[in-house]
Amino acid sequence: MIRKITSMAIVATLFFTFSACENDDPVNPTPNDNRKSTGFVAVVSTSTGSAIAKYIEELPADGGTINVAENGTDFQQFFPTSLVNSALFMRRSDGAAGFSKYEVNGNGELIETGVIPTAAASSFRIDARDADVGVFHDRANPDQITVFNPTTMQITGTIDMTAAPVPGDIPQRYQKFFFRGNDVFGFIRGEDGSEFTSFVVHQANLSSNTYVGSTQRDGNGFSSISGISSFGQNVIDGAGNLYIADAGNLNGSGLPASLNKIPAGSNTFDASYQFFPAQVLNPANFALPIFDNFFSIGGNRAIAKVNAETPQEVIDIVTAAGGVQNLSPDQLNQVFEILFTAESAQWCVLDLAAKSVTPITGIPNVGAFSAGGTGGSRGGSFRHNGEFYLAVPTAGEQAYYRYNANTGSASKAFTVTGGNLTGVYNLAENN
Repeated sequence: MIRKITSMAIVATLFFTFSACENDDPVNPTPNDNRKSTGFVAVVSTSTGSAIAKYIEELPADGGTINVAENGTDFQQFFPTSLVNSALFMRRSDGAAGFSKYEVNGNGELIETGVIPTAAASSFRIDARDADVGVFHDRANPDQITVFNPTTMQITGTIDMTAAPVPGDIPQRYQKFFFRGNDVFGFIRGEDGSEFTSFVVHQANLSSNTYVGSTQRDGNGFSSISGISSFGQNVIDGAGNLYIADAGNLNGSGLPASLNKIPAGSNTFDASYQFFPAQVLNPANFALPIFDNFFSIGGNRAIAKVNAETPQEVIDIVTAAGGVQNLSPDQLNQVFEILFTAESAQWCVLDLAAKSVTPITGIPNVGAFSAGGTGGSRGGSFRHNGEFYLAVPTAGEQAYYRYNANTGSASKAFTVTGGNLTGVYNLAENN
């Protein structure tokens, strides 16, 4: 009897020991509490206007496919504007007023790990500099920039921008923020959507939380037909010069979109520097001379998606009207519909010193307003293992092409299915 009880005790002990070992994961004991620091988040939009997002550990092999709809998570909206420490920052994904912080847990699930409410439901601009400092704009307080801690999602201060000049002396909204050390720069538009005939950038200091000054380029303006506020912060070259793109002033002076430089050590635009990539690429492109997705890649070089041509249908309409200024409202709508759908843009390498534009061979043309374009919330490009991945959503495919800046070669990397490509975000690369 004693021997039988002892044997049963041994078996029970072995059973519970084995069960404990089987369920114990020394690498990831609590997946829900852990956070992924590598991997990728792919996002597509659906025909109903919602979004699907999905985490993947590794990119597929060349020619492979990411099916975002397969085991992806549905959101009302999911448009990241900033990525720091493997966390994505964006407008609330459920459409509520405020901003969200999303991370990926140990199970590979996208989870909301922080929320900052705003008074205005239409607030959309949030950017993080690093783990300690970020800023956002609550459109209910147009003369104020709010500072927050991206790690804790706690508000840490406000910056009074009342003294900052605004054309027409109307309330402003900040379209995009750029960081340079302890300074933050933000370009503006009228809070009600008004477009200015000058391109105005406000500057504040994040050490003192005070307004510093402003700089502007007269005549450039901000045009609603160009999305110039791309995802991320890759706007500083190897020498410390800050580059900010404007949308030109197509409705007024006809000025093409341009790249403006705030030199290292300066707080104002270099009056002697102005670079018009679309005009350089094709001087005959009069209807839509814009570019987007500016991305500094080191030295004097950058990548951008540059519109290369005016579709013949637009040329015919404008010619028949006797010029752009004579277009009727119906003709304007027809022109914009053509421009928004035409695959007339090319991924290009920009030489910032020589002001030259070189199309990247091996990548198909894309729409000027395709993924990574309008609204500045789409991931049109990302860096991985020293190479650049560029979004190529066309009528024939939704894909990313890989570009090697050292060799100048480009090739198709992978396809995205499950919806219309919005972007892919690399959790291991800040902004």
